[in-house]
Amino acid sequence: MFVVTPIVVSAFISTAVLAINTTIAWRRRRDRMGVYFSLFTAVQTLWGIMVTLGYAAVPLQLKVFFAVMDGWAYRTSDVLVLLFALCFAGYERIAENKWVKAYGIFHILSHGLLISTNQQHGLMWSDFVPQANNVLLFAHGPAFGYTVLTSYLIGLTAMILFASASFRGSKIVRRQAYVILTAFLVQIFLNVAYNLDLFNMPGVDWTSATSAFTNVFVLWALYGYKLLDIAPIARNKLIESLGDGMIALDLQDRIMDVNRSAAEMLGDNENALLGKKLGDVFPRFTPELQNAPEKEVKFELNIGGRRYYDALISPLRDDWPRGIVGRLIILRDTTERKTNELRLLQLTQAVEQSPASVVITDLQGNIAYVNPRFVEVSGYNASELIGRNPRVIQSGQTPLETYEDMWQTIGSGRVWRGELLNKKKNGDLYWELEVVAPVFDSAGQIANYIAIKEEITARKEAEARLLEANARLERQVKEIQALQAELREQAVRDSLTGLHNRHYLSETMEHELARARRDGHPVSFALVDIDRFKFLNDTRGHSTGDLVLKRLAGHLLTFTRNGDIVCRYGGEEFLIVFPNIPEARALQIAERLRAAVQESGLIARDGAISITISIGIAEFPAHGDDATSVLEAADRALYAAKNNGRNRVVLWSELQSRDLAK
Repeated sequence: MFVVTPIVVSAFISTAVLAINTTIAWRRRRDRMGVYFSLFTAVQTLWGIMVTLGYAAVPLQLKVFFAVMDGWAYRTSDVLVLLFALCFAGYERIAENKWVKAYGIFHILSHGLLISTNQQHGLMWSDFVPQANNVLLFAHGPAFGYTVLTSYLIGLTAMILFASASFRGSKIVRRQAYVILTAFLVQIFLNVAYNLDLFNMPGVDWTSATSAFTNVFVLWALYGYKLLDIAPIARNKLIESLGDGMIALDLQDRIMDVNRSAAEMLGDNENALLGKKLGDVFPRFTPELQNAPEKEVKFELNIGGRRYYDALISPLRDDWPRGIVGRLIILRDTTERKTNELRLLQLTQAVEQSPASVVITDLQGNIAYVNPRFVEVSGYNASELIGRNPRVIQSGQTPLETYEDMWQTIGSGRVWRGELLNKKKNGDLYWELEVVAPVFDSAGQIANYIAIKEEITARKEAEARLLEANARLERQVKEIQALQAELREQAVRDSLTGLHNRHYLSETMEHELARARRDGHPVSFALVDIDRFKFLNDTRGHSTGDLVLKRLAGHLLTFTRNGDIVCRYGGEEFLIVFPNIPEARALQIAERLRAAVQESGLIARDGAISITISIGIAEFPAHGDDATSVLEAADRALYAAKNNGRNRVVLWSELQSRDLAK
């Protein structure tokens, strides 16, 4: 019933390699792309088994049966490779579209049923002609060309997707795409050779008989280029985790992609927005969309009268095809900042309408601003005062020691209070009670001085009013200073964890590395990531995820010094910069931190939570001469920690040593 021939042996070897590929792919699957690739190799393995049995079978009826089965497997692999290619190229939404899935099912069923019912209509195979070496030549019917054409069209689409990913992706993605394209081209060439009988061996399908060779390329991609370990969807996941809203439009202003934040801002879900015109979904964008696609537009957006956003519309360019392919809209929630600006505006109006005189000077004491009340009291116009020194209103009767005390006080960053006898423009003398305070900039340096003055000439009659105004003015000064401090702190702090953010890191990193170069001491970078944080978020909710982030932030502060830089680097990643600490010492600290996190646990409303962390460590300048290269080394070490089982600390130097050993 079965015989072993050289072709059977070749097909069996190819099938064995396919089975190995399937096993490796299934173990390394991490996401939907990995699942599709694993299913593709599994179906290819089934196809190889059917082809091998078909070559080995002797009875005609048995050969035809295996040919029908390998036809079902081959058409199924067409659909799976298309879904894999869509995910690889970053079009996972399209791969999950119900119409794409419906077409895939139609493709499989239509071709499978056409093959299965060939005995009734003969459209696929019109005759069967025995050949040498137990080979059976299938005489192709008119429907065979249709199946070959659709299969080639799907293969061409997949290759275009792989080529597109190679143009747009990183270096590792390009290498992955080149290897996969090579395997595809070889397999398509062999299939064409079979259909056109280029090797003058009728009935021998070289696609299956020599696929062991092409499967070596797949093994190369899996092992050499980490096909399912380093997937090209990391950038998409990063965009999905951003707090800023991002909307991608085509040239017809239809929504082609939208992240979760933007969908929440627009009050809908991502799938419901895809394909719709943005102007129809949110008419407020219509005026700005009238501009040419290549023009960058910035404007402020108010949604529902409750939330405020800074909006940026910029051209979306691609390298292939080169040119503008649409527009990208970025929405940043500025409600908190807008609220603070409104409060600042209210305070400004309060100063303008204040019954007290207000004067703001530069560091040299030259007047930069006076409010209407000061103009009224002094008799000078504002234009006569701006740029001049307040000595213009001095009477000459206030002791010099009073001014010296004032400048010494405010120059040291403190608030000065006192009484001055001044002179109006018309020469009349008047008493003022003054509060002079420094105004600090975002760096904590004195930028201006503000003087709040109350005329107290009729002091006895206005004693009660004076006390009340003085208290009110002090509150105003403190509120201004507190608001400025709050604005400064908001700019460099992560609102959830209270740690410094990447803005603060960028401000201080170069200074820290410059000092390390000057003093000749090392700086260690520890990149910390919460293991399986996405699963925790999905299963226990974002509130629990936020609680975990805050708890980890507390651990980080506990295990670091005052001079260390601890910041939230993004999502569930944190960065610790250890000045004057070599990587060996940083490893000890990181191990204690990791163990403490593992042992601490967390009690949430819905039960206990056990979390672990992975840490990658690199050292400046041993592993890079700038912050970017050292961070990349730490990130690779972190990746190795995650890839080797999580809940561990990995040094970049250890990875380098292993590579050299290999």
